Amino acid sequence: MNRKILFMIALLASAALTAHANLVANPGFETGNFSGWTQWGDTSFSDVTALHAHTGTYGAEFGPTANDGGINQNIIGVTAGFLYNVSFWLDNRDTLANNRFSVAFGSATLLSLTNAPAFPYTQYSFNVVASANDALLHFSFYNPPSWFDLDDVDVHLVPEPGILGLIGLGALGLVGAVRKRRPV
Repeated sequence: MNRKILFMIALLASAALTAHANLVANPGFETGNFSGWTQWGDTSFSDVTALHAHTGTYGAEFGPTANDGGINQNIIGVTAGFLYNVSFWLDNRDTLANNRFSVAFGSATLLSLTNAPAFPYTQYSFNVVASANDALLHFSFYNPPSWFDLDDVDVHLVPEPGILGLIGLGALGLVGAVRKRRPV
């Protein structure tokens, strides 16, 4: 196969994969701390631990007791007007249903829970149009006397189906062109 054609196929494939790249720094807290994130509000009983990870070695736990507290991160590389998928895994160890949780991306509140019963790790996933460049991902917790656990946070661009189809058709066309050139 011609090297130029192989290069073009690799370039198109990498463009498709780039659309699914996670834009969150330290999404699974695998650094063992909150690097990449900014803590705010009541940070009591909030830390990164190996005891309650969904995947990997570490996960984050939040149990503010006086006021709401949490983490946020300015997601670099977000473009206003584009569609993004925001997902994360959350569990609630509170059996008293005395808690609050919310998550927002840019100006959109994605989920708000109040007095939620205990539940195991559950994946939440939302498609949202970014309202600004470099949108803020904001998690808020309140959970005395227990904890919410958070892990595997992901924000990625949702490619338009037409773009993926065009990439596939382009790759097939390149392969077809190479086959026509080969002598029989």
